[in-house]
Amino acid sequence: MWNSAVVSRVLFAGLALSSVVAAVPGKSKGGSQQEPPPPKGQSFKKEYDFIIVGGGTAGLVLADRLTESGKFEVVVLEYGGLPTDVESYSTAGGNQYLGSSQIDYGFSTVPQPQMGGRIMPYHRGRCLGGSSAINGLYYGRGTSTIYDKWESLGNPGWSWEDVHPLFIKASFSLTSTTFVGNPAHSTDPRFETHDANEYSNGPLQVGYQGFIPKSNVPFIKACNESVHTPILHDLNSGDNRGVKQGTMTFDANFMRSSSYDSYYMRAKDRPNLTTLIRAPVLNVNFEGEGEDLTAVGITFLDESSGLVSNITAKREVILSAGAFHSPALMMVSGIGPQAELESVGITPILVNENIGQHMNDHNAFSVIARVKPEASTSDIGNDLAVLQNEQKEFYFEGFTERWHSRWSAPSGCTNCFQELPDEELRSFGAQEIIDLNITNQAHIEYLYESIAYPGGANKFFTPLPNESYISMTASNLAATSRGNVTIGSRSILDYPTINPAYFTTDVDRKMAIHSFKYLRALFKNPNLSVFLDGPDAEVAPGSAVQSDDDILDWVYTNVLPNWHASGTNQMIPKDKGGVVDPRLRVYGVKNLRICDVSIIPFLPDVNIVGPVYMIGEKGSELIREDHGDL
Repeated sequence: MWNSAVVSRVLFAGLALSSVVAAVPGKSKGGSQQEPPPPKGQSFKKEYDFIIVGGGTAGLVLADRLTESGKFEVVVLEYGGLPTDVESYSTAGGNQYLGSSQIDYGFSTVPQPQMGGRIMPYHRGRCLGGSSAINGLYYGRGTSTIYDKWESLGNPGWSWEDVHPLFIKASFSLTSTTFVGNPAHSTDPRFETHDANEYSNGPLQVGYQGFIPKSNVPFIKACNESVHTPILHDLNSGDNRGVKQGTMTFDANFMRSSSYDSYYMRAKDRPNLTTLIRAPVLNVNFEGEGEDLTAVGITFLDESSGLVSNITAKREVILSAGAFHSPALMMVSGIGPQAELESVGITPILVNENIGQHMNDHNAFSVIARVKPEASTSDIGNDLAVLQNEQKEFYFEGFTERWHSRWSAPSGCTNCFQELPDEELRSFGAQEIIDLNITNQAHIEYLYESIAYPGGANKFFTPLPNESYISMTASNLAATSRGNVTIGSRSILDYPTINPAYFTTDVDRKMAIHSFKYLRALFKNPNLSVFLDGPDAEVAPGSAVQSDDDILDWVYTNVLPNWHASGTNQMIPKDKGGVVDPRLRVYGVKNLRICDVSIIPFLPDVNIVGPVYMIGEKGSELIREDHGDL
């Protein structure tokens, strides 16, 4: 099925199709008119067994696993280019410079009326590797009870017992990549332990950061004492309710291990894998109707040539374009909420009111304090000479110096995961969390940042270049607010409309106020207070903010997404709001699956990239089983 608005737009803008190109006059050396040669684009076949739409975190897991046996021919189409177009992607220090670069979509939310109309940036990876190439590198799995909840919601085969082996399968043994740190930089090996049985010989490499600021380990100790969380041996064993150094998607040289660096690099030279970059898919094409509606292929734009072409799927089309583009692509192709489609002139071929709905996300806000310089890494951003010296150590002076360089570490990858007891939830009016059975998991994540986070000025605070800061950040892992993603036009080339709807429930606002008070308690803990610079060290929001209303005003000013959008194509029974079944097949359509973060029915209590790798592994197994390859 062709989306005529998209095709018209592309033809008008680029005069792309051969029939149009042929009509453009040219001149030979002799002055006579002649047709110019057709544009040359990327090479591809007209038909593959599987078409994977999106070369992000899960998409490249699929690309690797589905081509592993050699039985299938697979094509991956990625909207963006290569992560190496912006080399900063590969280092933890460079992560701070990826926002709004050419490998970031640079989305924005719609104005949030509950937050005074704030519009927030929303970063998503726009390259092979997707968001695993631009994220904060933190790797986690979450608590086992959440995956058991997935199964209880109507998804057999998705319990912790089922998915735990897939987490292990995906990750490379920490035995080979453990970064034991350097005593000169305040590390403590007690906080860099791991269970070797939790990792294997998978392509994704996991390890600990290099440089560790002097205030980092004191944060761990403060969380243990003031947030009442245990110091765990390994956060990735199925219970992450505790604190220690965070594991990162790093190789032994402190370089990023994204899905591009791991799964894709292992598979890229296989003759049965074709990868097309800068190739946005404009439409999923269908045949039949009613119970016979079948996905038969896609239409895409090859940006290198301007040509719009079709590819046919002999077996399946698999959407792996993420929480925003997977539902949007279905909508522009005619599948989604009826009113949404008709509002932009699309006649529905299949109505499912849940597509793009139920968006679940974590957000994060901070308390920022001025500290003694040795406790912070603020000077990297304040002084270009310091930044250049740290890069010199990292790139040019050998492995030992690389270990010492602040370019080897993110501003923050040490997190604490706090479960609130029932009596504490009741004490501040959060009985709803208990009623919704959001228990036996972490409720609040506390994140350490060795800088003022987020950067930039607001009505409360302007960071100064001659001062050093660290931030304590809180993220609600039990949020009850739900947003949505919709389309504003018939074209996938127009960005989707993103509405996270943070703090639209009373209990989420109460959780924010409660966790804010814990952030202040962390700074008062003796392990951290020794680093504070003066009696009025809290610079944002500052000691004048005390009432619950003023605290919420600060939260609304400071909060950002934690970039964990999910649930916009939920994996639950259709009559309960689902879009895909437990085998990731789209309800009402043959030969169409979704395998990405959008299928998550309830967010794990952790940063999300680890679970998305697992989803890619699980989806690969399901597809191979259904097509006789396991």
